[in-house]
Formats: sequence, structure tokens, C-alpha cells
Amino acid sequence: MARSGRIMRKEALRMKILFVGLGQMGRRMATRLNADDTAVWNRSSGIVQEFKEKGYSVPTNLSDGVRDADVVITMLRDQEAVRSVGDRGLFSGLRPGQVWVDMTTGAPQAADSFHALAASQGATFVAAPVVGTLGPAQQGTLTVLVGGSDENIAKVRPVLERFGTLHVVGTPRQALVMKLVVNTVLAYYMDAVSECLPVLDAEHISRDKALALLAQSSVAAPVIKGKGQRWQSKHYDQAEFPIELLAKDLDLMTNLATQSGWDLPGVSALLTLFRQASQQEQSRHWDMAGVGEALAHPLGQAISDK
Repeated sequence: MARSGRIMRKEALRMKILFVGLGQMGRRMATRLNADDTAVWNRSSGIVQEFKEKGYSVPTNLSDGVRDADVVITMLRDQEAVRSVGDRGLFSGLRPGQVWVDMTTGAPQAADSFHALAASQGATFVAAPVVGTLGPAQQGTLTVLVGGSDENIAKVRPVLERFGTLHVVGTPRQALVMKLVVNTVLAYYMDAVSECLPVLDAEHISRDKALALLAQSSVAAPVIKGKGQRWQSKHYDQAEFPIELLAKDLDLMTNLATQSGWDLPGVSALLTLFRQASQQEQSRHWDMAGVGEALAHPLGQAISDK
């Protein structure tokens, strides 16, 4: 049965893929692709060796790897990281007939420039930022927000479906805007619950009971279950989604609003909070679930009783 599944997977793809960016999310996503069809590239070499030992190809240089691929996938920190990789050979390697899929959560205006750059070299561009953290990335259950032409999306749909469920949003730019909206709402939720936890503690209301009630109320959301164990245990290290990365996305959202002439005072306040939490020594690498406690308990006192 396993062998049959592997054959079906190869037949569904039938294309050479280059996956660029083996960070915490990227390395898990790359393992969803068949090693026989996939080459990988990363700016640091340690993780690349692990993939090579598993049978994935590793190009000698990035530009050659790009030219050899039918589909190029980038999964990086932000648009500046994409540009950095672009200057190392990604941009020069693009060729007619290729599809470049950028799964990075970056600035929407960057998607416009990447689309134009790909078109200037005869390649096509699809934006496909994802919603979800490390577990869903490993399991292939991410939400993939896709922006591009119907024709281009159809070409890469079998590949993108290896990562999760596709939701076609519109243009590449619109896919990035939707991703920032999702993460902005997520930031409100993380801060609201996290800030309330010390109040519950002070009033001797168990976190377990409070979270169970929230999960059954009108504000119920899957994230309560997803982050419930962290909130109960007060363990915020080994982050699935670091506070610092959510601050990055809030910054992108406020910049987008400013460029469009909108004022987002609530988002600006959230950005300040997330920045402050990510800059504290004790909570610098905490998971986003701990943002409120990081600010309510300077020097990491929130985890002193775990």
C-alpha cells in the first residue's frame, strides 16, 4: 500500500522541483515532496546535508538548480530574504516555462515586483503563503492561500496540495494581503488570551477550566486547543511561531495600511506590544502564545513556577 501511494505521488507531480529555504517551516514542508523529484537549497549548509542523506538532490549552485527545475518554491523569512536569495542566483536562473511559487509571508508590494521580474524572464509567478505552524507543516495540513492566474495555479496544484488545503484568493498581491489579515487577527487573539492569564491566576481560576470554557464559548477558535497546553504549562520555549515573527507580520500590515492611506491604531498598538516582548532577553525566542505574559512578568517571571 505504501509503495502504491508513493507511485501515485510521483505520477501526480511529474515535474522537477527546487525547494529553497529550509528553516523550521521549510524543512518540514520539503519533506512532503518526493526526494526523487526534489532538489533543495539553503543559505546555511548544515540542514542541506541531512536532506542529501535522505536522497534529495543538492545543486552545486543556486542558479543551476533554478534552471534545472520546472517549479521553484521559496519559503523564507520575508521579502528581503527572498531578494537576498534572488541575488545569489534565483533571479538569474529563472527561464521561460517555469513557475516560481513564493510561499514567504512578505510585503504584498513585493509580490507585485516578483511577478513582474518573473514575467520579464518568461517565467510565471504564484504567491502561496501558508497558515499554520510546525505540526501542520509536518503533517501536510496547512492552509495555503494561493494567488495567481488559474492556468499557473493549475500547473502547481498537485505540488501545493502536498502541503495542505488550497484556497485561491486572487492575485499574488491579494494572497499576501489575506495572509497578513489572518496573522493580524491571530495576534489580537494571542495577546488577549495571554494578557488575561495572570488575572486568572491572581483570582485562583484554573487555566484549564478557563480555556475549556473559552473553547465552548462564542469566541471559540481552534487556536485555543492548539495553544492550550502552552498556556496551561507556561512553557513558551521551542516556539512554533515566535513572537518576533508575528511582530514582523504586524509591521508589514501597518506599512501596507500606511501606503494605502489607512490608520490602524489597534494594530499599531499590537505591534508595539509584540516588539517589546520579542526584545526582552527572557522572552526573545518565546512562542507567540506567551506575548502577554512576557510583558506582564518582566525578566521571565511568568515561567518561574513551571
